[in-house]
Amino acid sequence: MARIRVAENLDPMWEIILSLHQLGVRHSRTSPYRSWASLVRTMARERLAPIVSRLYELAPPERYFPDFLTPAPTSDSLEAGIDAVLHVPKQRLRSEMARAKGVPRQSSWLSGIAAGEPRQLRWLASAFRTYDTYALAPYREQMAAQLDDHRRVVAQRIVRGGAEAMLTNLGKDVQWTPPVLTARYPADLTIDLGGRGLTLIPSFFCEGLPVTLANVELDPVLVYPINPPPQWMQPDEFVEGTDRHLAALIGAPRAALLRALTTPLDTTRLAARTGLSLSSTSEHTAILRNSGLVRSTRKGRHVVHTLTPLGRRILAGGG
Repeated sequence: MARIRVAENLDPMWEIILSLHQLGVRHSRTSPYRSWASLVRTMARERLAPIVSRLYELAPPERYFPDFLTPAPTSDSLEAGIDAVLHVPKQRLRSEMARAKGVPRQSSWLSGIAAGEPRQLRWLASAFRTYDTYALAPYREQMAAQLDDHRRVVAQRIVRGGAEAMLTNLGKDVQWTPPVLTARYPADLTIDLGGRGLTLIPSFFCEGLPVTLANVELDPVLVYPINPPPQWMQPDEFVEGTDRHLAALIGAPRAALLRALTTPLDTTRLAARTGLSLSSTSEHTAILRNSGLVRSTRKGRHVVHTLTPLGRRILAGGG
């Protein structure tokens, strides 16, 4: 019990794999991942399409995927996780790739991963970086805010009831019956901690059942969902209703864009911040620009939007 800990940050490798699974799902209107998946598919299609299909081969949803893709908690940085993947012993690569089932005829690149070929491993590292850049990085601020809210709740439970209060509130699919923690899981698996403790990893993109590593000899972890609200992509001030009068005047999307532009943003990040599609963002920023509320400046390949003095005065009045 003394060795139980909660990961301080979202683990970048787990979030890559679990968000990849969410990207291929058809979400309901109330799903917290619906707007995110739609934006990523729309805005990053050309960048991500060549790598997503390969990553799906390696880490299929609802089936075993190799444990080496999510090494021992690496929440410090993405590069630490990638470095751990690149230095997995060849014997482990072979055994975990052999365990992965469901690929009728393994492609040459998967065979290369299993053999530890440097060229294929470098491609995998590059794929992780590209995916993170276009699918996760634009939303990291909002994701971190949700994790902060969750960690505050966890801390309150520990203060009021100790570690047991935390373990009894990990979600409806996890049950604490001392000395056993039981989770609903797609496969029968018993992990004897043997005094090693357990790292609990709150995950933004984990949905439904918690996840763990298949190899019981590895450092024990339990990845569980924090269940973000459906509106997590919206600016906090707008969600809380402080701009309701401004929204009534110019419309909710434009009010949200003005609020988001308290920090200059390019079109892609502005769309990510507000949860609007790329085309809607461009259309509404054009109207705001023509009204003298927003200034747009091209910087290299990007167009960066900032509030004009008039836009700031109107926003201050609306808030």
